[in-house]
Amino acid sequence: MRTLLVALPGLVLAAIGLTHPHHLDASTAQWWRDMHIILAVIFPLLGAAQWVLLEDAPKPVRYLGRAAAFGYVVFYGALDALAGIGGGAMTLNDARDAATPVFKIGNQLGTVGAWCFFAASIAIAVCALVKHRLKAIPGAAFLLVGSFLFLSSHIYWPKGVIACTCLAIGMAAISFVSPRPAQ
Repeated sequence: MRTLLVALPGLVLAAIGLTHPHHLDASTAQWWRDMHIILAVIFPLLGAAQWVLLEDAPKPVRYLGRAAAFGYVVFYGALDALAGIGGGAMTLNDARDAATPVFKIGNQLGTVGAWCFFAASIAIAVCALVKHRLKAIPGAAFLLVGSFLFLSSHIYWPKGVIACTCLAIGMAAISFVSPRPAQ
């Protein structure tokens, strides 16, 4: 069950990414805004999946990795709220030019969040490789490739959809080889 739960956010993001408009204008503003309201719930679940995958990491790595996952949730959530929901709402109200500063700060915060996500993914991959060696290579590779692509692709088709799919596969594979620790 844990394996499915850590994979699900990436799969849902990949599916939504298939519908993500490449440009925000009057014709896409309604879906842009509404989609980002949905994504405001889904994006944090990626950080929650990282949190779960870090549960059996050594304490210093667990704490640093979870701090990075928290940073992702906060800063990437700001991107989603500002550029996604706010930008879409402003465009719906014919204020697209006024949205430029909102997109600028949103993208800056989103970049910090994406790097936090990448850092937490590195912690997960390294711990899995140290603990499970060869069995963890496929999951670590998918997770790191997906996290790297996510740095610059958001969930836009095609690169972002590939990134989110890789995240789902990587998280599921690492969960599969890393059974839940005894409580």
